[in-house]
Amino acid sequence: MPSVHFNYGNWQFWSVYDTANDLYGNHKVTFDGPNKIIIVNEGVTELDFREDVYSNWKEWLKDPNQQNPEYPPAISAIGGDPLPGDRALGTTYFLENGWRMRTWEGDHELTVTGNFFTREGDSAFVSTLNPWTITINLNTSTLVETIFGETNITAGDITAIAAGVWANEFDDSTTAEAILRSIPDDVWNYVIDSAKGEIAREKLRKIATKTQDIALR
Repeated sequence: MPSVHFNYGNWQFWSVYDTANDLYGNHKVTFDGPNKIIIVNEGVTELDFREDVYSNWKEWLKDPNQQNPEYPPAISAIGGDPLPGDRALGTTYFLENGWRMRTWEGDHELTVTGNFFTREGDSAFVSTLNPWTITINLNTSTLVETIFGETNITAGDITAIAAGVWANEFDDSTTAEAILRSIPDDVWNYVIDSAKGEIAREKLRKIATKTQDIALR
């Protein structure tokens, strides 16, 4: 029974789980500090990496003999930042310092939910001590959210952009403004919407105004 063996006989770490009374046992995994192995306890077929591995590792560090914190850290996490609307960035976990996982001895199927990797990029699981028929399903998620920085565009920026567009020269050194001015005036008097009596010039002005409004938001 690894939970008893690797927790040095401390009742707090293999009893029932009751944090109110400083009892942190009955976990789904056991941490073998000397060998840097996270062992899935016998009979466990489902793991939530955040709850059953990462959170339990942090509690494992509370060893009353202060022995567990002496081992190299097992897991790091990135993400989890709060977002508007009671959301949070998805969290990704890394097994650090050569720590690996090993499931229990026996034929079984194990499903692990959560985004976790080794820092070195190899498999997070090592082979069991004896050969068994074991299937490990990794139930990962896609990136939950992406944060984009805000860009503030001023009216002066819009004016400068517009001036740059009209001054842009084509292959024959003709500018966009010169091409626009070469268009006959009667083109802009063409009726676009007969029901509203709207001509091309008015329609173009509305589009330009709407574009500026959007840019300033």
